[in-house]
Amino acid sequence: MKSNALCHDMTYRVYGESGKPVVAFPCSQAHDNLWEDFGMVDALAEYIENGTIQLFCMDSIDDDTFFRTDCNRNKAIRCYERYLSYIATEFLPGLVEASGQKVLLTGCSMGAYHAANIYFRWPELADSVIALSGVYSPQWFLDLDEHMTEAALKNSPLDYLAQPIDDERKEQYCEAKLIFCAGQGDGEEDMLSDTRALAEVLESQGIEAWVDVWGDDATHDWPWWKEQINYFLPEVLAA
Repeated sequence: MKSNALCHDMTYRVYGESGKPVVAFPCSQAHDNLWEDFGMVDALAEYIENGTIQLFCMDSIDDDTFFRTDCNRNKAIRCYERYLSYIATEFLPGLVEASGQKVLLTGCSMGAYHAANIYFRWPELADSVIALSGVYSPQWFLDLDEHMTEAALKNSPLDYLAQPIDDERKEQYCEAKLIFCAGQGDGEEDMLSDTRALAEVLESQGIEAWVDVWGDDATHDWPWWKEQINYFLPEVLAA
């Protein structure tokens, strides 16, 4: 797909022919093949094959944004905004129009950050989020000090959700199915901290979300994410 926002082609993979559109974002510096390569597509095979969901695995441009080698934070955020424009103004609207329904946004690790940030900024395009083992501030990727730029704050759910929210947007948030999960095992320390912080922010705004903390055996790895996506997906589909 040619992206006008990015001025180059972007790839994505589609699994299934009908059903609830599920848009999955990859982990850091990964691409649209990641979910297939690590078994997430197989984990959802029953839903895909019976037409319950249609899975769209997105590409990323992390090497040009949060992981760019020149460490230029301003360029990173500007480039990330172009990526968001591609997703939110070019890709998702066409998907919503074609399917006749809002999408489910999901991802693991950095993919969870993308899914959550895109949802909270464009809630008119999605009605559900399943964010697994995510962090919810660009602080983790850009090594920012405590005084984040306006552009960075715009992409920090932990910060912008703590600000006053207009009634229409808050109503959209409250009507959605929002699920955030983290484990307490190896590699989940930062994700657990941010997930709990996000829960506090949402609660303070009166926004209902299912925040589920798994045990100390739940590590930052694919076997757990496959189990979690199969645990949460039926709850979203039944809503």
